[in-house]
Amino acid sequence: MASMADQFRAFLEAKEPVILEGALKSQEANAKEFAREARRKVPRRSGDLRKSIVVTGPGQRTPAYSRGGAKTVPANTYVVTAGDTHTRYGHIVEHGSKKMRARPFWWNTYRTLRAKFRRRHKAALRRAVK
Repeated sequence: MASMADQFRAFLEAKEPVILEGALKSQEANAKEFAREARRKVPRRSGDLRKSIVVTGPGQRTPAYSRGGAKTVPANTYVVTAGDTHTRYGHIVEHGSKKMRARPFWWNTYRTLRAKFRRRHKAALRRAVK
C-alpha cells in the first residue's frame, strides 16, 4: 500500500506537463501586460525608449545593451527588458541624474501589477492541478 506522500508525488508527476504549460502561459500573460503598461507609462520624447521595451521568451536572447546585457532566457521563463543598441538610457530616465529629475516608469509599474500577477499565476496553477 502506497503512502499518501507517494500517491501525491505520482499525481504531481502525471500532472507536471500540464502544470508547466499553465505556469508558462500565466508568465507570458504577465510579461506582456507588464511590457504594455511600462510602454504606456514611459515618458515620450522620441519614442525610442518605448519601442525598446520588449518581451523575450524562453530560449531567445535579450537585446544587446538591455539591463544585464544580451543573455539567453532560461526555459520556462519570460523576461521584459528596456533598452537596445540605440537606447541605452532607460536607467537614467527611471532614476534621474544630476541634470534630469527621475521619471519612473519601470518600478512603479512593477509595484502596481505585482499582486495581480501573483493572483493570475496562482489561479493558473490551481486550474492546472485540478
